[in-house]
Amino acid sequence: ILKFVFTLIQSLVTMGGRLPLAVIAGLLIYMTGSLSNHIQEDDPTHLAVNNVRNVRSALKEAIVENKKKDGKSSKKGKGNQNGRQRNNKKKNIRRKKKIDKIKNAKKSGSKNKIRKGKKEKNEKTKIMQRRRKQKKKDKKNNKDQSRQTQTCSGITEVDTTCLENARFVLVFEANQVTNYLKQSKILIRHDKQTSNKQGKKGEFEEAARHMLWAVGGNISDPKCGSNDTSLLTRAKETRDLQSTLSNYEKLLNCSAKIQEACTTPTKSYNVTIAAKIKTCNDTMEKFKDEVAKCIDLKDAKNSITQCACWNKAKVAMDEIKKLKCQTKANQVGVTNSKKACVKVFIDCKKMEDASVELIYKCMDDHSMRLINQTAESLHSGVMKDTAKLLAEAEEKN
Repeated sequence: ILKFVFTLIQSLVTMGGRLPLAVIAGLLIYMTGSLSNHIQEDDPTHLAVNNVRNVRSALKEAIVENKKKDGKSSKKGKGNQNGRQRNNKKKNIRRKKKIDKIKNAKKSGSKNKIRKGKKEKNEKTKIMQRRRKQKKKDKKNNKDQSRQTQTCSGITEVDTTCLENARFVLVFEANQVTNYLKQSKILIRHDKQTSNKQGKKGEFEEAARHMLWAVGGNISDPKCGSNDTSLLTRAKETRDLQSTLSNYEKLLNCSAKIQEACTTPTKSYNVTIAAKIKTCNDTMEKFKDEVAKCIDLKDAKNSITQCACWNKAKVAMDEIKKLKCQTKANQVGVTNSKKACVKVFIDCKKMEDASVELIYKCMDDHSMRLINQTAESLHSGVMKDTAKLLAEAEEKN
């Protein structure tokens, strides 16, 4: 029995089998029991002890072999785990690379998409523009075709001549007539303003006369202030006297300067030009009335009446063209003259305002004998100033 068990254990170890410890323990218990029975039967003590030793050694060898196999299997498991971890790392690296490639591809793809989107938008806008141009062409063609034969009221046909007359008349009235009437009105208004400024040239002579009174009435021996002995006061009075004399001379020359600047050049506006402008204005105003009547006939049932009206307006248009009504160059000349006149007049007005302070500075005992400030003179002065202000207000309106 012992030999059989021993050979059985060795065969299991050599075959690579893994004998559980519980099975080995059971065999040992069984063997010890059988040995005790055999020892009691045969009583060979020395033989039994040797057999027990052999069993124990066989058992130890089996346990050692099992432990070695367990260690190898665990090492193999650990090796497999390490390999799996390495493979997982490699897989993760590959996945990251793929993800990065996808992201880069998306970014470049988005840029390409944006570029493609812009190109598509440009192409779409070009297509839309082409379509709009084509629609406009189609509309023009349809209008040209409809102009050939149209029925304004549905009763009688309107020929091309009637439509062309209406078109020519309306365009002429909107452009040439309107522009000429505006330019002629500007020319007449500016010439009137220039004439009004010219009529006020004598107002500055009175201011010059008052300045002469302030310096004593004798321009050859002018005086200013109280003739104080102080050096500072004398220097100030000398400066004031020089300013007063300079302003006095300019005010005296204002009348001649205004007369020259506020005279409209005859080549820009004269009696002949004024008469022609009046004739052109009257003719064009009548023409506008005729056009308005033709427009009011747009709902008439009989197109013959409409065409007759447009034909009449066309004849009036041809008559206006024969007059050769052109006033742009004349209007520019009158406007430039008005600007120069206004500039000179403003300069004289500023000197008149400055004369008030200069008269106050120079006026003293030497000027009192020339100024008679009675109640009657003050009243007349106030009335004159009021009349002047009213005239200026009317001119502005």
